[in-house]
Amino acid sequence: MDATTGRDGEEKEKRKYTTPRWVQVWFLQRSRDNWKKKYKELKRQAKRLQNRANDASRSRADWRRYAERLEEENAALREQAALKKYGPGDVARVR
Repeated sequence: MDATTGRDGEEKEKRKYTTPRWVQVWFLQRSRDNWKKKYKELKRQAKRLQNRANDASRSRADWRRYAERLEEENAALREQAALKKYGPGDVARVR
């Protein structure tokens, strides 16, 4: 069965849908504008999330460097305290 024949085999007229150009233009412009707005918002959101991830990574790295520096300082202070407590010959025993 094709589009021009009915159930009983009789011929039907093909319908012609004629939409005025101005309606087509309006619809397509609205569709394009909505599409652009949607993807512009998604692009803005993606950039915001990327910046947030970069900030978190940078902060994590800063805190890691800070903690490592404090560990080094702590180790140096422990060594100084051991020197004062036990003297220069017994520092190896404390480690």
